[in-house]
Amino acid sequence: MSLDQIVEEFRTAYLAGERPDVAEIISRVPEADRDELGQRIRMVLAEEPPPDPAPETLLMVQAMLRGEQPLIALRGSKGLTRDAVVHQLRETLGVPPDKEPRVAEYYHDLETGQLPLAGIRDRVFDALASALGVARSSLMLKGPGPSDRGAGVAVFARQAGPDDLGEQPIPLMSAPGEPDEVDDLFTGGPG
Repeated sequence: MSLDQIVEEFRTAYLAGERPDVAEIISRVPEADRDELGQRIRMVLAEEPPPDPAPETLLMVQAMLRGEQPLIALRGSKGLTRDAVVHQLRETLGVPPDKEPRVAEYYHDLETGQLPLAGIRDRVFDALASALGVARSSLMLKGPGPSDRGAGVAVFARQAGPDDLGEQPIPLMSAPGEPDEVDDLFTGGPG
């Protein structure tokens, strides 16, 4: 793919309201072309007006401004019960039915802003967006801050990662023993 095609792909995604991962895009080209591609992407950002946020993103930001949890507000606006979202998450993630209570515990912690976002696997964000019927790039999530004492940290789901949040994944297990697949999904990190 040529630099022109990559830049046009970036422009199209950006104007569609997505938040393309610039580092990933730049990593696709040979080292010798990376500076030029970076400059061309910066030119797109300087030339194009920022796209309007998705309605779901606005709803979630407004909830945060009111001191409410954004996922609870989004779920409520979709008329979904927590059980319905948990069930869909479990199915999409391929977790056995007997582990749905564990998924429910983690989802509760995520929805109430108690789960460190850095530990959540990308597959969970994809499954969550699907369960809520929104684009992943629309999700605005809130997790505990590095000190766990206050305002917390808000990030777009596609941007969550240990470097973005200044925290490392923290294992949260509801039962003693070795972490299982559900623990890994919600505390294992971005992969």
